[in-house]
Amino acid sequence: MTTRRGEAGALDRIAVLFIHGVEIRDPHYAQNATNVLRTEYRRACRISESAPQLEVEAAYWIPVVADGLDKVAQRAFGNRFAGWTRRLDALVHRVDNGSFLAMLPLLASGLLWRVPGLPNVHWPTLRWAFTYFVGDLVAYQDAEDTDGNYQAIHGCIDDALAKLAERAPQAPLCVIAHSLGTVIASDHFYDLQQNKPAFPTAVQRGETLTFLYTLGSPIALWMVRYPSFDKPVRLPGRDDQRPEIRAAAQWVNFYDPDDIVGYPLKSLNDEYRRAVDRDQAIRLGPILARTPVSHVEYFNSRRIMRPIAERLARLATDIPQSRRGRRRFRAPR
Repeated sequence: MTTRRGEAGALDRIAVLFIHGVEIRDPHYAQNATNVLRTEYRRACRISESAPQLEVEAAYWIPVVADGLDKVAQRAFGNRFAGWTRRLDALVHRVDNGSFLAMLPLLASGLLWRVPGLPNVHWPTLRWAFTYFVGDLVAYQDAEDTDGNYQAIHGCIDDALAKLAERAPQAPLCVIAHSLGTVIASDHFYDLQQNKPAFPTAVQRGETLTFLYTLGSPIALWMVRYPSFDKPVRLPGRDDQRPEIRAAAQWVNFYDPDDIVGYPLKSLNDEYRRAVDRDQAIRLGPILARTPVSHVEYFNSRRIMRPIAERLARLATDIPQSRRGRRRFRAPR
């Protein structure tokens, strides 16, 4: 399918890719975030008779490493600990879908030294967090120089981009990535730009990457592992022939000061200072939830999705009238 256009090449599609971070056990993790983004996009485009359609896809890479981590946890601490982790995963699932109330038992469980039925596991919730959150990081990085997890994880990103390309092969691409997903996104599009693989569409080749939003990003820590890796991923949209694309292109790094995983990026070096438009400090969730657990709240924050949607809407409002299609605005699907 080719991207449909109005008169003189007016934009008809914007491709949006979500990339999750650690310990997400739900292929629909971005459903709530997608709904919020679309709602805010419709609001921002309300005065436009013609607006690009949002085509959204969520990459889901956790199955690549989940089985291995489950085996480690079960063999080390038994089936009952596996049951405990499933209950915690269920709470995270509720948080992913916008439930602040689910954070309360999650926070409370982290204070428990012992739990009845788990005599061999001290601090079981902290053990779960270390096993799965840090385990995902280890599983991703240690396989980088092999054909193991690194390639398989990036294969999941390729698959998601291929699905987007079926609906919007030439569309400007917006990537919204969280936590370890920001590192995966950075690696993925950097590799595409360096290796130039022969994918059939511009979206799959990363040639239309125009918007990058990193949420709670630990990219700064990867500078320690790769001290000579001082060239951040580039946004090809900054060099697009269409002035409205160049004007809208943006990389914003959102981080909550209470989130111990998220770091500013512009101060890393001169390359990042030029590549990142803004480090945006933002408070997530209610006051009582302002702890390091705020790391799981980025996708659900309207305070994040609203400015993203408004930036995407610039492609509806900044396109000169003579270049817009004649159709009336349709709500994104």
